[in-house]
Amino acid sequence: MNRRWFFIFFILVFLSGCENQQRHLHYVFKSIDLEVRSHSQAYPLLLDICDRYGSRMAGTESAGRAEELAALLFRSYGFENVFFQPFTFNQWQREDVRLRIDTAGTYVDFQALALAFTPSSDIQAPIVDAGNGLINDYNGLDVNGKIVLIHLGLLAGTPSHLRNTHRAQKLSLAIAQGAVGCIAVNPIPGDLPSTGSATLDGEMIRIPAVSISFEQGEKLRASLKHRKCTARLYTRNSCKQAHARNVVARMEGYGLPQETIVVGAHLDSWDIAPGALDNASGAVSVLEMARTFKVLNLRTRRSVEFVLFMAEEQGHYGSELYVREARKRNLLDGIRYMFNHDMTVNTYGFNLMGHYESEDFFRQTGELIGRTDSAFTNTIEHFTYMGSDHAPFLMEGISTFTPLCRYQTFHTYHTSADGPQHITPEMLSSNIRTSAMMVYALASWPALPASHMSREQLRTYFIDNQLQEELVISGDWTWN
Repeated sequence: MNRRWFFIFFILVFLSGCENQQRHLHYVFKSIDLEVRSHSQAYPLLLDICDRYGSRMAGTESAGRAEELAALLFRSYGFENVFFQPFTFNQWQREDVRLRIDTAGTYVDFQALALAFTPSSDIQAPIVDAGNGLINDYNGLDVNGKIVLIHLGLLAGTPSHLRNTHRAQKLSLAIAQGAVGCIAVNPIPGDLPSTGSATLDGEMIRIPAVSISFEQGEKLRASLKHRKCTARLYTRNSCKQAHARNVVARMEGYGLPQETIVVGAHLDSWDIAPGALDNASGAVSVLEMARTFKVLNLRTRRSVEFVLFMAEEQGHYGSELYVREARKRNLLDGIRYMFNHDMTVNTYGFNLMGHYESEDFFRQTGELIGRTDSAFTNTIEHFTYMGSDHAPFLMEGISTFTPLCRYQTFHTYHTSADGPQHITPEMLSSNIRTSAMMVYALASWPALPASHMSREQLRTYFIDNQLQEELVISGDWTWN
């Protein structure tokens, strides 16, 4: 009998503790919501960064000044432990490009942007339509000695079971098939070509690769159905060793300081625009969350590291360095979650990558967030991809997650139009409010459902999420 009453008493105390914790979270969430809605500095900061520094391609003077600003801001918020993580990387430099295509008996200039790590070249060859540029698209197709036309997204009518892959993997496939050049079509309408990294190893790729707009791609694809088309492609680019720095601000936990929640975003952009969406939006979100934690004097059981990575665009160099440094300092096992902010606006839920055991915690916390912020729909998804700074953490078996964001039909990803005119204060505020609430919950909850995946679990996870082929192509598949 005594044992029975002791068990009932224990359950009641446990439930009471959970209820008190829920009430505490709700109170803190209200405080975060009020602070961000009333005093957010994110939008003015985004305008200032875009106006003062313009493009922030890693390794450039403007990027270095942005790194200094970030460190200064962290310190001004009250962080005492702010430090740089310097590194050297192979920086690609854009110089010149000209694409001329004969679609009707006369060569016509096409607006084009070189994909990063495109070499210098001067070629003329027939164009072959290789669809989405996936491996099945090359079945029965002779592209040897030709320039391939590929879609950077997935074309309308693509079977639903097919998964898109990164542009660098698509370039690697084209090279393996014998192509001498590549014309890649921006999948987003807007009459603009897009840029982005096309290398798997940080070195120049073997063939020139350029992007054209969605509209030009549609016209070229239509022309190829009726006649042969030839392209003349001239590019001039170079590489050099460059220096960049991650910026880290650490807030020590009071109860479990050896456990860390990493909240990160990349500060760099491409060289063709100020990168307001990609990724000043994510960088100012991380800075504003850090400011909010300090101004509200929020203390957490676990440590939180707010990190601005550099050189994400050219190959995740900053986040890879962070992971290496954490391993060297025996801190990797203590990282419970990595929360990545890349193009984060209009947040309505979270995308979870890693162990599915986290879903109940996120869903229950999301219900509390929704009570504070009615625009948050508490949507949970499980879509794993490797194209941002969460990837080096996931490769170590660490659970990662990102905000789910609503984008405009036309958005400016990797184009010359990625300026602040397409961003509003509320687009930023919605992400900062909900993300700060989730970070506080993760850093404060007594016990978290977040264990690292073993190597065998990670292997199974990547296979289940159809990432084995992509990782094999990129050279990151380390299993037999």
